[in-house]
Amino acid sequence: MSAVQARSAKPATGPEVTVAEIDAVLRPVLPAIPARYAALSEALGATLAEPLTARAALPAADTAAMDGFAVSGHGPRWRMLIGSCTAGRQSGISLADGEAVRIATGALTPAGTTAVVRSEHVHVERSGGQAAIVLAPGVPRRNDIRRRGESWSSGEELTPAGVRVNAAVISVAQSAETPIAMVRGPLRADLLLTGDEIRATGTLRPGQVRDALGSALPHYLSHCDIGVRNLTRLPDDRARLRSWFDRDTDAELAITVGATGRGAADRLRDVLDEIGARILIDGVRMRPGGSHLVARLPGGRILLALPGNPLAAVAATLVTGRVLANILTGRHDSAVSWGRIADAATPDRDRTRIVPVRQVEGGVWRAIGAVGTPHLANLLNAHALALLPPETGRGTLVELLPLPR
Repeated sequence: MSAVQARSAKPATGPEVTVAEIDAVLRPVLPAIPARYAALSEALGATLAEPLTARAALPAADTAAMDGFAVSGHGPRWRMLIGSCTAGRQSGISLADGEAVRIATGALTPAGTTAVVRSEHVHVERSGGQAAIVLAPGVPRRNDIRRRGESWSSGEELTPAGVRVNAAVISVAQSAETPIAMVRGPLRADLLLTGDEIRATGTLRPGQVRDALGSALPHYLSHCDIGVRNLTRLPDDRARLRSWFDRDTDAELAITVGATGRGAADRLRDVLDEIGARILIDGVRMRPGGSHLVARLPGGRILLALPGNPLAAVAATLVTGRVLANILTGRHDSAVSWGRIADAATPDRDRTRIVPVRQVEGGVWRAIGAVGTPHLANLLNAHALALLPPETGRGTLVELLPLPR
């Protein structure tokens, strides 16, 4: 029996898992969200639900790859015709053997063209009112024609399903006459911040703290391709928390901050039990951020419940939020970054440590001092969060979670 299976035998609170087990626990029980047709230019951060296939060859016809001259025949001398070929229009010019005409990059090659010679490889000679181009001595014999379908042909698969829609995908889709495609996501989330002590505005009273996540957390969620639809703040009140879960929404995710502990004011698990939610993960063996949980709510929405401390919430978001985004949108191309940590602090014996790090000379990464969870000051000069597994030592190659800038 695996460690995950053993821990899953606990009561209905759900298993506690390691960072490495998150995907293995969630993927078998969380289906991908429905796919939809979307204009890719408006779907940045979504995931392709089908392969992206070209509807048109690129280029659609033979064109000039460089500014120069379209020529017919071997040369090295060609008689110049009056006129020119420019991109975006047909010239109506036809070349006979030994003739040439000016051509611009991207222009259709005229009938009879055997090659395009770039401008710097020839010089112009004039005699008796007639101009000719002559191949310069010693230059390489090159043909700067970009042939029809040289980049791709019509019907060719350009990228498989499961790839994130980024700027390159959008651009390629436009070039391939495939601006609309089947996608999943980006994920939509309702965000709830809880806590009697949290104040967004106004004067702080003794025991209260300023809301340090309301304006920051959506930025980190967006980095995981999760968009916040609306933000709600509630005190530690069981009935109001229940009503928040009961309201209608079209968001695929519910994200809460706070109430994930087991203190006197933490009512989240009680409410989840009341509404019939199924807790899939109840704690991750990491610090900070280990008290977060994942649950399936009635109706199919997924809950990501984050701890209330700012750094812990961000760490849990970047660790588990990105896994949820991959699973729910069917993404398979999630890139992994690695780096060597020059100054790993005292390793944890059974938990993954999440450490803000900064890259220094030589590609080495260094930790940003002592970690404080009540604020995000450690992220001011950090480039990534390093995942240091148990017993990690100095110089170990570890996974890095890049931070949004």
